[in-house]
Amino acid sequence: MESKSITRIIRSTIHIVMTDADTLLPKGLGSACIVRYQDTNVLLTVAHVTNVEAATCLFTGQPVKNNQTPLYSVGAMNYLETFDIIKFEDQLLKLQENSGKKEEIDFGLVDFSYVIIGDNVKLLQRKTDLGTFTIKAGKKSIIQSNLTDIPKSDTEYGFFGRIKPLMIRGTPTADTFETQEVFYSGLRFIREIKNYYEFELLQPIKSNADFKGTSGAPIMDKDGNLVSLVTHGYEGGTKIYGIALSKFRSGVEATILLQRN
Repeated sequence: MESKSITRIIRSTIHIVMTDADTLLPKGLGSACIVRYQDTNVLLTVAHVTNVEAATCLFTGQPVKNNQTPLYSVGAMNYLETFDIIKFEDQLLKLQENSGKKEEIDFGLVDFSYVIIGDNVKLLQRKTDLGTFTIKAGKKSIIQSNLTDIPKSDTEYGFFGRIKPLMIRGTPTADTFETQEVFYSGLRFIREIKNYYEFELLQPIKSNADFKGTSGAPIMDKDGNLVSLVTHGYEGGTKIYGIALSKFRSGVEATILLQRN
């Protein structure tokens, strides 16, 4: 992908931190994006990131204050059906052990969550060095989308996220939550499997840690068209899966209508 396209995808990716309500320490992380849909800002991510006993917070990119990174709590998330995290993890194990078989077709869960957020949320993109070029600091981007775009087999896709989370305690300033940033390009759409899209990666997945934190990241083409959100993959495989957003547009619309009324 060209640097312009990569920059657009990175600026459109929001980092999520799941925060313990009592200790305020991170309990998990993921990714998301904000779409402007029907004159409303909607945060889109995946259920297996947010469906835990913790507050869904956005990394704002604002300067550190009092040794703390400013986060923005989005409140209660919306789900289109009950999400069973135990079943989800069990299916991932079956995929890894028996890839390409029945479990892949019958994944069966709607791994999708979303929430309407205000127009006044200020999210900043910090300077990001990708080695070959640098993303300048600035504002995060809101994706203009009607949630109807579907992937094409002759188009390249990519996504971005933070991976390999590591909690370092007792540093001179405070406990520190460190991650690495990575951009994956060259994704090719293979097929639709019920509520999911299957994409081919350029390289096999060596470790789940190499993708941990990208769950919920927007999968976009070079022109900035949003087609999916990263949901899962498995070690040893060359495939990554994403939720088929176009299938759940009506649920988002219903939530917007309900809030307006």
